Amino acid sequence: MLDFANKTVHFIGIGGISCNALARFVLDFGGKVSGSDAKITPLCEGLSAKVAAIWQGEEPQNIHADIVVFSSAIRADNKELAFAKQSGVRIYERHEFLGEISSLFGRSVAIGGTHGKTSTTAMVTHILKKANCKFLSMIGGECVDGGNYVNNTCASKIAELKNCVFVTEACEYKRHMLAIKRDIGVVTNVECDHPDCYKNLDEVQGAFKSFLDGALIKIANERDMSDLYKTPINSSGFCVVCEQDSLCVKVGDDGARIYQNGTYVARLKLEDDGEYNFKNALFALMATSRLGVRIKDGVSALASYKGVKRRFERSKDIDGARVYFDFAHHPQEIKCVLERARKCGSAIVVFQPHTYSRTKAYLCDFADVLGGCDFAKYVVIMPTYAARETIEMGVGSDKLANAIFDKFPKKQVYLAQNKQSTVDFVKTHANEVNSVLMIGAGDIYDLKAALAKL
Repeated sequence: MLDFANKTVHFIGIGGISCNALARFVLDFGGKVSGSDAKITPLCEGLSAKVAAIWQGEEPQNIHADIVVFSSAIRADNKELAFAKQSGVRIYERHEFLGEISSLFGRSVAIGGTHGKTSTTAMVTHILKKANCKFLSMIGGECVDGGNYVNNTCASKIAELKNCVFVTEACEYKRHMLAIKRDIGVVTNVECDHPDCYKNLDEVQGAFKSFLDGALIKIANERDMSDLYKTPINSSGFCVVCEQDSLCVKVGDDGARIYQNGTYVARLKLEDDGEYNFKNALFALMATSRLGVRIKDGVSALASYKGVKRRFERSKDIDGARVYFDFAHHPQEIKCVLERARKCGSAIVVFQPHTYSRTKAYLCDFADVLGGCDFAKYVVIMPTYAARETIEMGVGSDKLANAIFDKFPKKQVYLAQNKQSTVDFVKTHANEVNSVLMIGAGDIYDLKAALAKL
């Protein structure tokens, strides 16, 4: 059993959502923490009063730890990681440590899928909290009203976690999700989002099938995992299945209606009411029903769900234009965001590509969805957020800007050179549109404060 009581765990990449939550878990259950990151984020600042030390950059001489955990975004030549390997301390990659933690709990809910897993995890967390269940949740994003880590166990010792539920997001990158104990496995949808580690969609589907095969209870939508059930679901809405049980949602002008096995259950209201969120809610309702929460009670709880930051998050207006930030970084996700934003009117669409390999793999799709957006007066392409990659692994943002212009020569496309030029462009042209959409999973969110000052 994982034991870090009175031991120091050092996190390389402690500013990231997942490592940050893992660090909070270690602190809650008797361990000490130190950490480092390329950038000191607000998440780091939230931990600074509790940990031994947090520093920016790579400082191997500062590490005095019994265990070292490193983020998947850390490159192999990281000096601290090299030092840890040489010193002989126990080393875990983030998903390995997460897997060890999941095994400490009596039951574990792992939520995977190409899109929507963060919002679904946050919804499960919200429902369980409203139901006063004993659980601990690690969310791959920051909830508006609850952060990225929720400890509702009332436990002070690791042994007591056998009476609690663990809820976590499960990422398919390099099949990391397979390391997590999953009494309940959820797959929201299946697309290829990581072309750097999956050759094609068949490989992705195979990975998610392995994920569900390792779960005692399997939850998926009827399109992506049709082999999970034998009886067709007769519904015109979107359906989620678990064994022979089904939940369907029909979204209309009067809101969303939930049906269980064809029978009307309740009307679902969400503050964050994008159509894709009603779909996410079905997965959350099905998962929590397997933990003993009635569907009607789950629906009632979701009425007060505030959403997750960077998911169509409203920011301060600029010259009368509404400003939204969204984490979308796959063409299908961007398409959903743009469909939702249509009601806001004309827009400046700012997109920061995430990784060179993804930009190369979906270059035509990105060009189609961004250039084909008829209400976008301007499309701004920021420099690619490299994450763990180098330019040799794909193509840069200039290729994307050119692809949009080549296919849509009448579209006004601007290739931003840096963050400041992006801010300057928005400042100059915001008064010409109704909205500004800031889209991407990289550090585009850092512009929120700068834009708020305009």
